[in-house]
Amino acid sequence: MPVLSRRASLIRGLILCLLLSPIRLPAAEYERALLALDGGDDKTATEVLLPLAREGDPVAAFDLALILGKLNVAADRANDWLRRAARSGLVTAYHRLQAEAMQPAVGSRAMVIASPEDWIRGQASARYTLQLASSKKRKRIENYYRQNQLEGQAGYYRNRRKGEDWYALVYGSYATREEARSAAENLPASLRQWKPWIRRIKDIQRIMQPLDAP
Repeated sequence: MPVLSRRASLIRGLILCLLLSPIRLPAAEYERALLALDGGDDKTATEVLLPLAREGDPVAAFDLALILGKLNVAADRANDWLRRAARSGLVTAYHRLQAEAMQPAVGSRAMVIASPEDWIRGQASARYTLQLASSKKRKRIENYYRQNQLEGQAGYYRNRRKGEDWYALVYGSYATREEARSAAENLPASLRQWKPWIRRIKDIQRIMQPLDAP
């Protein structure tokens, strides 16, 4: 990727993260970091963000991870800062950290934009996922899905229990139960409201019914 394109992508990511997060960097530091990035001065941007990240600012940790990732020389350090940001509740960081795990497995259907149902159907049946919530109210599940910006990384489905419709939201696709357990332990607080639990994707694919019943 051309240098200018990478730089523009990094700046867009920084701005998007700040817009989506309720947490804000101090204005002066943010402006200095943004100007440094705009000028291609990763060293200055890192110097500005590093102390803030060490103090526990999740936005600074996220942006620092983006810089390190762009340099392609410190993948472990970049992932460490992403994990810190995710544990502090920055959902954007958690999504980026889990991006590799969300890729469709070999043999599954790759979809750029998938409906919640198609996302579930597109996962390899041997994998595992995390059930984040279930409710008799579809609207409640849909709102939770949208508010946490889970499009393309999660799905929800309908099934019948004792003659009633239930809706469940599942998140992530993991090769092993251990991977799923580790992911559950590191979920941001906003995704742990209803105590996520591990499900086998093949079990969900077996019982799920069309969201819009005939």
